Amino acid sequence: GCDSSLNLTSQKATDAVYGIFRSLRDIARVRKHMEQFNSIHNCWGLGASYKPLLKQVVEEVCNPDRPDPVDIEHISSGLTDLLKTGFSMFTKVNRPHPGDHPLLIIFMVGGVSVSEVKMVKDLVAARKPGTQVIVLSSVLLTPHSAVELLFAPDRLQPDTHI
Repeated sequence: GCDSSLNLTSQKATDAVYGIFRSLRDIARVRKHMEQFNSIHNCWGLGASYKPLLKQVVEEVCNPDRPDPVDIEHISSGLTDLLKTGFSMFTKVNRPHPGDHPLLIIFMVGGVSVSEVKMVKDLVAARKPGTQVIVLSSVLLTPHSAVELLFAPDRLQPDTHI
């Protein structure tokens, strides 16, 4: 609501900050139903750590211990995978793991930054060598556009200018 710093008041600044935190709470609330990926921070004592959601997902997909992922589902693509998934209801057959395939496709709705793409590339190369990874997104985020999205009044509405 300010076109220059001359029109900036304490109330306008306070409203903008409250709006940003309201947006961040709304984004966090979307993940509350998840069991494994419901938070991007860990708090302990006087310290805290930040672990991006994308990093958590890629680490889970590339996990060599291969536990059944709770919040990630493998979509069966072939007859063999379909039969395994179907028979797993009746017998003790392990479901296919998302990391079983040599091609990993990640689509980020809302945008991805160049540093996030590099992080995915490095994680997959270190944990699952030989796996090809393709990162797709609805938009390539820059530092300016990421901050702009926090301030946008219609940030949750689709872009109708396309």
